[in-house]
Amino acid sequence: MAKYLSTRISVVSRSKGGSAVDKASYISREELYCEYDGKIYRPKAKEDLVHSEINLPENAPIEYGVREILWNSVEASEKAKNAQLCRMMKASLPNEWTYEIAEEVVRQYIMENFVSKGMCVDWAIHDSVNKKGERNLHFHCLMTLRAIDENGKWLPKQRKVYILDENGNKIRKGKNYKCKTEFTTDWNDKNKAKEWRKNLRDMINATNETLNIEEKWEYRSFKELGLDILPTIHLGSKANALEEKGIHTERGNYNRRVLEIRWLVDYINKTSATIEQKASVVKEKAAVAKNEITNLIDAVVTRHGRLQLPIISGRYLRKVSHRERLQDSENMKAFVDREGITTFDELKEYQEKHEKEYNSLSESYSDGQSRAMQLQLKIDAYEDYKPYGEVKKKSTSLKGLEKWSYDRKNKAMLDAHSAELKKLRKFIPKGEKVTIAAWEKEISEIEANQTPLEKKMSKEVSNLAYAEVLDYNKSNEARERGNEQRSRERQLTKTRTSKRHEPEL
Repeated sequence: MAKYLSTRISVVSRSKGGSAVDKASYISREELYCEYDGKIYRPKAKEDLVHSEINLPENAPIEYGVREILWNSVEASEKAKNAQLCRMMKASLPNEWTYEIAEEVVRQYIMENFVSKGMCVDWAIHDSVNKKGERNLHFHCLMTLRAIDENGKWLPKQRKVYILDENGNKIRKGKNYKCKTEFTTDWNDKNKAKEWRKNLRDMINATNETLNIEEKWEYRSFKELGLDILPTIHLGSKANALEEKGIHTERGNYNRRVLEIRWLVDYINKTSATIEQKASVVKEKAAVAKNEITNLIDAVVTRHGRLQLPIISGRYLRKVSHRERLQDSENMKAFVDREGITTFDELKEYQEKHEKEYNSLSESYSDGQSRAMQLQLKIDAYEDYKPYGEVKKKSTSLKGLEKWSYDRKNKAMLDAHSAELKKLRKFIPKGEKVTIAAWEKEISEIEANQTPLEKKMSKEVSNLAYAEVLDYNKSNEARERGNEQRSRERQLTKTRTSKRHEPEL
């Protein structure tokens, strides 16, 4: 069955509250300052960033290799309140790929499809894991909408073209001439999105073939393929955030109904098997020993000598050291025995329960880190401003010749006071009381509370890493058994064919 390429291509515009700096901060997981709106964008702390980089076309200034400079330049080049700022793309990648392969393929795709056409591209690879433990290797990229001239300056998006008559002369319309506007590039062409999707599909399939991964990807929609399958719809960031909090949305409800319908169709197809096939399945299940986990461990150790680690580390496996301990069968059996896990259904329940616990601990830890950082920024901002404030306060308290003499001596600091006060207000709004001692005390309390949280999180990470390894070995063992079965079938077919073509004596 084909794997369907999941992509989302959109334009970031101010009319919809968009910011190029905000989007760049989100995909790179970096804190960035936007000169246009005066905001500091701080992405929610996540550990899913695999790689990020910026690729530039030939004419682009070298300083555009700095993320904050590039996107502030884009913001500055757009004057309209409803301006379109950049194009954003998100696309899925095969979870079987290593990070190194993903980086190489995405970089080649970015260079061939966007940078070679004149776009500046900021891109990043993320490897997230949902609450069900399902991985999602994917990449994001931001592409500029304006081309760059030979002097490194942004070019207009559109230009005026006069309409000419049959003799090549301008056609007058009142006091002016008839004209139309046209894009200076073909990047907005309606067929571009389809072209980009197809090119990505081709590159993924070519890479999979090189890696001996059998899965083929498809970029066309169900409708284009002539399949009578209901498609889901894109949730969007707001609906997705609500859904993650357990709040159902209209879009989420629609997708759930679609998935229910698909499941029913699939169930009907599967349950149409013959009685003999069903009886065979029942016999196979009855032959399985009660402890599925221990049986799997023994089977993998018999085949490989030890448990196997995923090609790409999962959400929790990537956080632990000494991963060889997870490959030791005795350690793994001790884990499942300690936690009372004997079946894969129990393993799934265990993962769901402990992921909730880990997420709760992680949220508390992140909130503490965020609060401590916020307080430290307030303290640092005040310490930076303090000498200017003291000079200003002193100047205000003086009069006459004494004030004139003092102001002349401290002119540089007095001139800079307004700008420094503006910097301070980004962190300490007007009216908020400055309480350095209280802030420092709160930071100390937060840091003291973080240590026990880290210990609890470390324990949960270790246990969930064991569960991830078990999950992977289950699917990998099934895949290897399937490969062996197909190999035997091919050999049997080859033998039968050979016998049919043997000459008669």
